[in-house]
Amino acid sequence: MSKLAGVALLALVALAVGFVLAGQVRAELLTPSNQVARYQALVHSVQDLEATNVDERRQIADLRGEIDALESDAAARSATTQALHDTVSDLRAHAGLVAMHGPGVEVTLRNGDPGPDSGSGTGYLVNFQDVEDVVDLLFAQGAEAVSVSGRRITPLSAYSGSAGEIVIDQGPPLTSPVKVDAIGDRNRMLAALDDPNELPGVRARQVQFQLHLTYEGLPDISVPASDSSLQVPHVTAS
Repeated sequence: MSKLAGVALLALVALAVGFVLAGQVRAELLTPSNQVARYQALVHSVQDLEATNVDERRQIADLRGEIDALESDAAARSATTQALHDTVSDLRAHAGLVAMHGPGVEVTLRNGDPGPDSGSGTGYLVNFQDVEDVVDLLFAQGAEAVSVSGRRITPLSAYSGSAGEIVIDQGPPLTSPVKVDAIGDRNRMLAALDDPNELPGVRARQVQFQLHLTYEGLPDISVPASDSSLQVPHVTAS
C-alpha cells in the first residue's frame, strides 16, 4: 500500500507539473498572437485618426476659404459704402447744404468814387452783375464753397437787383461793401484775380468809374449753409 501510494503521489505530482508546463507553453504561444492583434488594432486606430485629421483639415481649409471670401466681401461693401458716403458728402457740400470752412480768398466790392464832374456826388454803384462775375470766376478756379455777404451761393442761385442793391435768391437786398468769400485753392484763385485778362467788365469799370475791387488770401474762411427757406424764382419741384 505504501508503495502504491508513493506511485500515485508521484503520478499526481507529474500530472500537476504537466498541467503547469502546458499552461506556460500555451501562454507563451498565445502572447505573440495577442501582441500582433494589439499592434494591428493600434495601426488601424492610427490610420483612422489620420483619415479623420485629413478630413478635418480639409473642412478647416474650406472654412478659412469661406471666411476669406466673407472678409473680402465685407471689405468691398465697406469701400462701396464709404465711396457712397463721400459722394453724398460732396453733393451736399456742392448743393450748399452744409456749412464749411477752410483756406480761401475774400473779395470786397465797393461803390466807385464820384468823379470831379459829378454834380450829384454819387459814384458808380456796385450791381449784381459785378458780384456774379466775381463768383463765376472763383467757381471756375475750383472754389468749393462761396458766399456773398453771408449768403451761400448754390448751383440754383439767381442774381437780380438794381444799381446799388444786389438780391440773391429773393433774399434781403445787399449793398456796398459786398464781401465774396470762397473756400478752395487760394493760390489758384488769387492768381486768377491778379490776371488782367480776367474780369474784363469789372476791370473796365474800375478804370472808368473807380469801382473798388480788393482781395486777399486767408488761412481759414467760414461759409454758412444755404438758407433753404428762400425759394429760387421760376424754379418749381417736378
